[in-house]
Amino acid sequence: MSQRPERKKHEAAKKKPESQLPNSNTMMVIRLVVASVIFAVSLIISMPEFLSIILLVLAAAAAGYDIVLRAMSSIEEGDYFSVPVVVVFIALLSYFIGFAIEGAALILLYQIGLMLINYAADHTKKAALDLLNYQDEGVKNRMAELVNDREATAMSIESVMKSSSGSVLKLAMILSVVYAVALPLITNYTYIVSIHRALTIILIATPMSVAVSIPLAATVGMCYSAQQGVVIEKAASLEAMADSTVAIFDKGGIFADECPRIIAMYSDILDSSTFMNFVAHAVYYSDQPIAKAVAAAFDQDYKLDVISDFRDIPGYGMELSIDGIPVSFGTRELYSSREVELPDDNAAIGQAYYMVVANKYVGKVVVSSDVNEETENLIPEMKAVGISRCILLTEDSKEVGQQFAELMNFNEMYAQCDVEKKLSIISDIAKREKGAVIFVYSSGIDAHSDAAVDIRVGSKGKYADALVDPAYINNLPFAKQVAVRVKDIAVENALFAFVVKALLVFLSIVGYCNLWFAIFIDMVAAVATILNTIRVTNESLISSLRYKMGR
Repeated sequence: MSQRPERKKHEAAKKKPESQLPNSNTMMVIRLVVASVIFAVSLIISMPEFLSIILLVLAAAAAGYDIVLRAMSSIEEGDYFSVPVVVVFIALLSYFIGFAIEGAALILLYQIGLMLINYAADHTKKAALDLLNYQDEGVKNRMAELVNDREATAMSIESVMKSSSGSVLKLAMILSVVYAVALPLITNYTYIVSIHRALTIILIATPMSVAVSIPLAATVGMCYSAQQGVVIEKAASLEAMADSTVAIFDKGGIFADECPRIIAMYSDILDSSTFMNFVAHAVYYSDQPIAKAVAAAFDQDYKLDVISDFRDIPGYGMELSIDGIPVSFGTRELYSSREVELPDDNAAIGQAYYMVVANKYVGKVVVSSDVNEETENLIPEMKAVGISRCILLTEDSKEVGQQFAELMNFNEMYAQCDVEKKLSIISDIAKREKGAVIFVYSSGIDAHSDAAVDIRVGSKGKYADALVDPAYINNLPFAKQVAVRVKDIAVENALFAFVVKALLVFLSIVGYCNLWFAIFIDMVAAVATILNTIRVTNESLISSLRYKMGR
């Protein structure tokens, strides 16, 4: 899979010697060291208060001038409640109310926290991509693109949290103002103390640690699934897989050959070449698997002008006229109610299709009907990981389809399905089902179905949400488990961050939490949630999840 072309400005940068390229991490470390030294000097060395404040301002400027620039950019864009705006506002107000040390410490610790978060995030992404060391280059390149695509790794829980965080911050500001005004009126505390506590509460209410780890959980999950041959294109599909309760499977290319092969041909009336010619013209306009098998074996020219009145009968065969002569080609079931004498099939291996011309049998074609041994246990495995209904869509007749569905442990079966019927059935099931529906197919579907997740068995799929290499199709249940684990980790991280913030708010109200402590703990919580995302790959947890699902 081809990588995106680099921008010209990056090409120019690559031509410079490596020594001439500034390292942003190195520069940030230098800035933080300088800021920390200035900050320490202001605290250790005895000096006039105004000079100490100047040093604290310089320390904050050295550590976080870029934070101020981002805050100004957010204000210009109308985003008055972004994290940089809140942090800069609280830091400035801290200087004015006499907490200059905490204001400078806030900027310094916030910048250190961002650097640690970015470091942890980068290494988590690298560890996730390292899971693909033994996959082919196409999968590696595709996953590298997805990992660096912010939209591809976005989860709905993250968007819900972000959409609600603005309201939470506004509410926290209102309550903090009320608290700052009311506290001196009902206690002996001064307004300086009440404003300081209110600022701390506002700082805690900013969504710094809440959502930072969620896209990383999706990243790890997507790479872990891709390691097992199931390439999921976006985190939203991963979430839908976690919520899926129904799996719909197309038979062709998954449980049986997508294109069956011709095993034998028999005709006592026509020579083999003429018989094959008749058969090829009979199936030319059909979409059934038998047509693919015949087309693969026929190497002569078609005379389509002799074909008329074609009618496809999915699962059974087809009827048409060739040069005005009625011709039918189909399974034994097609002729069960017709007065056509067919040969005995006791010795036949595979699926037999019979050619009848002018109501007279002229020959038969036998095609392979082998069951894919690799997928014999796929349906029980899917049920073991939380799929309550497994549904089969097949082009076979009702009789053949029912036998196969019972053999493979399907809950339901729909026979005689062409593409239009398959999409209609999926749409009806998706509308009725409360949980998410996944659809697994091999080919023939040139649109996205109404299922929550379309999974294509193959290396390419324009409309597919996930791709599965045919050799890894038995890993679909594993991918489902990974999806559930990703969602569990994301919820765990969100709850952990919420509990940390709730505890900090309580400590702020009672006076045991100041600005630098709040930002420090919040950043530590953010790093902790990032590190927690790697637990998605913990095999013991996957095993315990499988056990809980009743395997």
